[in-house]
Amino acid sequence: MMRTTSTLAMAVFLAACSDTAGSKSTSSADAAGGGRAAIFESGAMLRVAVPETGRVFIRLSTASIVTFADDAKTSVDWDLALEGFDVFTNGGVSGAGEGAAFGPLDALEFLGDVAPEVPFLTEDKTGGAFLDWYAYDSTSHALFSRYHVFGVQDGDRRWKVQVIGYCGERDGAVISALYRLRYAEVSPGRAGTMRELAGVDGTAGGAAAPRTAPSECLDLGTDTRTMLTPDEAQQSSAWHLCFRRASIMVNGEVGGPRGVGAVDLGANGIAGETLDAIKARTRDGMMPAFEAVTDSSFEGKVFRGDHVVSGFGDKWIDRTPSAVEPAFAAWLVRDATGRQKFLVAFTSFEAPGLQSAGVVVMRVKPVKG
Repeated sequence: MMRTTSTLAMAVFLAACSDTAGSKSTSSADAAGGGRAAIFESGAMLRVAVPETGRVFIRLSTASIVTFADDAKTSVDWDLALEGFDVFTNGGVSGAGEGAAFGPLDALEFLGDVAPEVPFLTEDKTGGAFLDWYAYDSTSHALFSRYHVFGVQDGDRRWKVQVIGYCGERDGAVISALYRLRYAEVSPGRAGTMRELAGVDGTAGGAAAPRTAPSECLDLGTDTRTMLTPDEAQQSSAWHLCFRRASIMVNGEVGGPRGVGAVDLGANGIAGETLDAIKARTRDGMMPAFEAVTDSSFEGKVFRGDHVVSGFGDKWIDRTPSAVEPAFAAWLVRDATGRQKFLVAFTSFEAPGLQSAGVVVMRVKPVKG
């Protein structure tokens, strides 16, 4: 009986694990009871007029807008940039600094003066269809696969892909970013049998994921697995998907030169998915969803390569049919120096348009840790 119990426990850990352990966070429902104004009254307030084209740059240490006579991408004198409905950090593919971000966090985290524990901070990177492959549990700091089925297209060939695990076992220990996935070709006349891979190595040297550390990239047509750094991957046509910590990249557009596109068949349902429902999904239970997908399932779908995304993604905005407003949440941001962290919250949009958030009103406060 003890052997069975241990096996079940290991299965739970492999289904979802975290890079850091954390304490229980306050629920968003409690935060909502406090009201936006009450939660976001500390820190420095900044009003930023966001253009429809071009970027406006922000220095968090002074909560101010900065301008540049030369190329801002080579400067470490800014931390955040706003453009249209996007927020970028000065790190990764967007800048020369070490900036990064994580969120959304419970709004009540903004009341603290110590950086909340998070599983990782995300530098700006290329991302696309796989951006929301997981749901984040802020209580356990664990990532849970949504078990969505993705389409990946390369010329006249097409595959369906499902992420069925984020953690694996190495030397008797449970390690995050060792992916398990299943996939099968669905191209007309070339449909193939399902393949399942375990231990696809996205560890990239640990939670800090230094840019010089390679991670594993996969060619779906040949099953070839290649270890590449981010810079090497952006120049290589030897892969369809690359795995790096919690990110899955596609080799198309800014992601790489191969012209690969991808689509998330479950994207339209993300807003209605609850964390409890996602956590209840299992590898076996979601197999029928994978098996049901055929080439015709992708009719009318738009396949795209990767584009530049930050830790803010599109989660910093709430959209309804009649309005757009900032999400009631906090964000942890590391500045361009890599030495100071800040909590950032967006409190309102003034006169948002079709191409821009208008004037963004935000709060900024430094935190320890």
